[in-house]
Amino acid sequence: MNFPLKIARRFMLGGKGSGPSRLTGWISIIGLTVGCLAMILSISILNGFESRVINKIIGFEGDIRVTNASNWNKLESYILSLNNVKNTILFQERKGLLIGRNDAQTMIELKSLDVAKISEFYDLNIKQLKSSNLPQVFLGEMTARRLNLNIGDGLRLLSPIDNGSAWGLPIQAQCIVGGIFTIQVLDFDDKIAFIPKDVGEKLFLRKDGPDGLDIRLHDNSNIEIVVNMIKRNFPEVIIKKWNDLHRELFSAMKFERIGALFVLSLIIVVACFNLITTLILVSARKIRQIGILQVMGCSKKVIKSIIMNQGVMIGSIGILTGSLVGILFIKIQNIFGLIPLPEDIYFISFLPMDIYFYDIIIILSISFGMVILSVIIAAKRATMISTLEAVYLEK
Repeated sequence: MNFPLKIARRFMLGGKGSGPSRLTGWISIIGLTVGCLAMILSISILNGFESRVINKIIGFEGDIRVTNASNWNKLESYILSLNNVKNTILFQERKGLLIGRNDAQTMIELKSLDVAKISEFYDLNIKQLKSSNLPQVFLGEMTARRLNLNIGDGLRLLSPIDNGSAWGLPIQAQCIVGGIFTIQVLDFDDKIAFIPKDVGEKLFLRKDGPDGLDIRLHDNSNIEIVVNMIKRNFPEVIIKKWNDLHRELFSAMKFERIGALFVLSLIIVVACFNLITTLILVSARKIRQIGILQVMGCSKKVIKSIIMNQGVMIGSIGILTGSLVGILFIKIQNIFGLIPLPEDIYFISFLPMDIYFYDIIIILSISFGMVILSVIIAAKRATMISTLEAVYLEK
């Protein structure tokens, strides 16, 4: 053990007869512990909800969306031949009017596709009608409530943009509610209705072909590899990944994480002020020992190193304790679900918490950075006292 570190351990929290420096030292440790714990838990909660939102979005829309293709059949055949691709589905989209019970109406995005592949491609948590003579339409829970509809109820579909009647009235399609899905993310439950492909062809008279192709990848597939391969063979297409489709949402989540780190780091700032006070008080209480060390030949650099080592040790105790407690609590929460949530509101029965390695590195960097800055300030203040002043003040 080197000399400055050994002396720093003897000076730890002031040692015997330390007076108020011991109290302020423990306040610093507790403050750093609480600060790191709060940052880790808050970031883990944000990560937990974000990962669930991402899974819901991918389950509703797929991993990749391709538009503006010239030959859809050739494009779909090529994409299905790729190893990372699990499934694809072609679709048409158009704003349409739904008319439900008692002539309740709502405008919604109609998505025309092969309804036989809905359960295979999408993860919708859907309640589905087994069979019917009429075409089946799949509605979100909020849309069904708005129209007073249940599974098996009839409804009418119109596409006002596609005026296909000789009298200037839009064509209507009589359908039945074949299923009601629940996403509970954003406004998906009141945003889109899935309709059969033949109904879409009947209503969307002004469309010549598909509007796009949704692509589902196998788990843990590299999305960039698939995007690059499609772009290389079909340079005319427009490709959007799941995060491109909701860029504003994920940008807001990113700023939310940054804001949470900034606000909670103020706890670390307060603890560091206490740490500076502790080190200055320790220096004042140990002024005689510091004077003796200077007389014995210790340079100001060594004295500064002693104070800095002491501050780093105090800071490390608080930071590491808070980090370890936070990580342990996250593991326990994910295993046992100690903090429950109302599932009908948050689409999950317990508080989700996910922490990643880079999050821990960022939190530790912020905490240790503030501690190092604090101990530098305190050490600089301690080295301002000369040997003669130390002996004189002790007298």
